[in-house]
Amino acid sequence: MRTVTRNIPDPTAKWGFRREPAYEEAETITGFRLDRRSHFLISREGEVEQLDQCTMECSGCSCDCSSCSYGYNAHKASGCRECGYTGKRRMHFGFPPSPPDRKKP
Repeated sequence: MRTVTRNIPDPTAKWGFRREPAYEEAETITGFRLDRRSHFLISREGEVEQLDQCTMECSGCSCDCSSCSYGYNAHKASGCRECGYTGKRRMHFGFPPSPPDRKKP
């Protein structure tokens, strides 16, 4: 089961906020039942966002070898300190949830 959370400001917490479960509140805001297989977040503005992630090439590293016979920026990056020398980054993003499909009679 995935989660629906709301970030609550809390100066005594390690990062300055704490997370609380908020399934009922999120379903009240959207007006429909949320898919329990996904993660959701109630933003500071009070909007519900479905959370997801994707893997992309790191934007901080590139082929900068001047001795490369293929030319500058000709092949994939080997990595940098920022991405842990993998050449890939995991990007997290939120988008509005869609209502469930209704079954046709």
